[in-house]
Formats: sequence, structure tokens, C-alpha cells
Amino acid sequence: MKNERFLPFVLAGISFTTIMDFMIMMPLGPQFKRIFDIGPEMWSAVISSYTFSAAVSGFAAIFFLDAFDRRKALLFMYAGFIAATFLVGLAPNIYLLLAARALTGLFGGIIGALLLAIVGDLVPGPKRGKAIGIVMTGFSAAASLGVPLGLLIGTTFGWRFAFFMIAGFSMLLYILAWKMIPAVNAHMGRSGSLMHNSIKGIKAVITDRNQLLALLFMVLIVFGQFSIIPFISPYMVANVGFKEIELTYIYLAGGSLTVFTSPWFGKIADRRGKHRTFGVLMLLSLIPIYAITHMEPIPIAYVLIFSSMFFVFAAGRMIPASALVVATAHPDYRGTFMSIRSVAVSLGQGIAAYCAGLIIYELPDGTLSNFTTVGYIGIGTSIVSYFILRKMVDRY
Repeated sequence: MKNERFLPFVLAGISFTTIMDFMIMMPLGPQFKRIFDIGPEMWSAVISSYTFSAAVSGFAAIFFLDAFDRRKALLFMYAGFIAATFLVGLAPNIYLLLAARALTGLFGGIIGALLLAIVGDLVPGPKRGKAIGIVMTGFSAAASLGVPLGLLIGTTFGWRFAFFMIAGFSMLLYILAWKMIPAVNAHMGRSGSLMHNSIKGIKAVITDRNQLLALLFMVLIVFGQFSIIPFISPYMVANVGFKEIELTYIYLAGGSLTVFTSPWFGKIADRRGKHRTFGVLMLLSLIPIYAITHMEPIPIAYVLIFSSMFFVFAAGRMIPASALVVATAHPDYRGTFMSIRSVAVSLGQGIAAYCAGLIIYELPDGTLSNFTTVGYIGIGTSIVSYFILRKMVDRY
């Protein structure tokens, strides 16, 4: 395939911009609340409008994603994402901001599934772990830069500039994608109507025990991670003694490391075996999960060691996991499967965060209690995911 060497880097850039668009909202919260004079309920609505629209688009994509050339689908969705991001920066009031964020999620929510489907179609199995590792550095880079960059730009230039910057950079990536991504249409040889093929694709997924195991496997992994991730920052401030500005150190250190370790883990997965690589990284990830959820006031340096381990191993185990999950899907229905996977992952993330919120509670002195219980749940689901993996077969 022409441009095979450079294509994963372009896809990683697209992943970076879509994740950055979501991550950069978090540190800008105080500005939005002050400028638009909104309370916690409206702010949570702004945040959830993106994720809700992303879930809707992921579900809708189940019925049409395999009916189109994946290159054309990606370029269309990415163009919509860029336009919506510009509209976010132009929003004059909170209601139009809410609508613009929902529109951004509608387009951005399906891009991740498209990227993995393209990698699955264009990159052969023996090289797929490396390619996915490179693509997933986009998430790592966004995680490491989103919070500190959001704070810096929001304070210096204002919140609107942050979204104009993302949209401008995305336009450059769009040009590269248009030139470098080849047609991805080998899956389009089936005859029949769009609805017929969509139903056929869904049936092919839900009647395949191997693919159902792959979906359960992914849900367990993200459940173990996202029951913990939303509460790391508040726990560090309330229980460990971090200042809010010091939270940027966690994202900078951990995210920066994963930029380098993710491609490395991808190479190891290809060379040593994806099952074995996941098993080792899963076991290593249990160490920081336990440490973070049991942490008491200690020097920042020690916190950064364990938080960076969490970033590195949690992101690392997703690489062989994603490669294995992609390999369970038949190429003709890979888009449908990846869309269903996207919806399942979103539901897993939402349920994990909600359940963790029910378990954790604030004590009268402002500290958080029961984070240790959430840690044990994260450890348990991680271990169970490995036994599910052992029953899966990577056929494609």
C-alpha cells in the first residue's frame, strides 16, 4: 500500500485533534462559568452534550458505515468536525455553545471507529499492532497536552482561540488525509440494499460468539479504567494535597511518556504476541491502580511515579487489546462491528463513571472516601478481562 509508512501518523494526528477538542474543555470550565454565568447543571449539560451526540452517531453508524468507502466517510465526518469546532469558537451564548458542542460530538464521535476500521482494512495483521500503537499516540498526546494547554491558552488568549487553533490544525490534517489515504472500499462488494446489508452486518456481529466476547472484553477494560480516571484529579486535591494547577504535572508526565511507549508496545505486541503482551501489561497496570486508589499525602514526585505508570500501562494494554478486537471482525462488516464497539465502549465508560460516583462520597472534612473500593473493582474487572481474552480468536 502506498504511504503505508506515513499513514498511521496522519491518522494519529486526526485522533489527536478529536480527543484534544474534548479534553481541552475540562480546564476551561471556570471561564465558561464566569463568562456565560452558568451553574454546575448547565456546565454538565455542555460536557454531556458531546458524549450523548457521540453515542447517537455511533449507533447510527452501525446502519451505514459499511455501505461507503471508508476514506470518503472519514473525510466527510472530519469536515463536519472541523466546521462544528469553528462554530464552538464563534458561539455568542451558552445555548448556541451547547448546540455546537452537540454537533461536534455528532461528527467526532464516530471518527475513532473509522480510524480503527481503516487500520484494520489497510494494515496486515502482523503489522497491525504497531500501526494501532502509532494511531493511539494521538490520544496520549491529547491527554498530556489537553489540560495544561487549555489552562495556558485559556488564560492568555481566551477560550475561543483554543477552538480556532484546533480547527485550524485540523484543516491542515484534512489536506494530508485527502492526499494520503487511499480508497478503502474492498468491503463494498456485497449486493443488496443499505438496510438489508446493515441488518446483515448487525446479525453477523450479534450471532458471532467470538465478536460478542470481544465486545465484553473491551467493556471490561474501559470499565476498569474509567471508574478510576474521572476521580484521580479530585482525589489528588482532596486527599493527597495537590493544588489544582499541580494536576497538570500528572497529565504532562504520564501523557508524554505514553507518546513514546505506545508505539513501542505496538512493536512488542507484533513481535511477542498480542495475547502475551496484553497479559503482561494488564498485570503491571494493577500496581498503579492499587497505589493511586490507596494513596495518602506524599511528595509529588512519588505521586508522579505511580500516576505515570497508570498512564503508560493502562494506555499500553489498550494497544494489543484493540488489535485483537479488530482481528475478530470480518472485513466485510468491520465498520459495523467497530461502530457497535464504539457504542459499547461509550456505555462502559458512562456506567463506570456513574457507578464510581455512587460508591465514592465526600466526608465532612472534604476528603473522598471509598476510592479504595473503586480500585478493587478496577483490579477485578481487569483480571476478568484477561480470562475473556483467552476465549477469543483473532481470525482476521
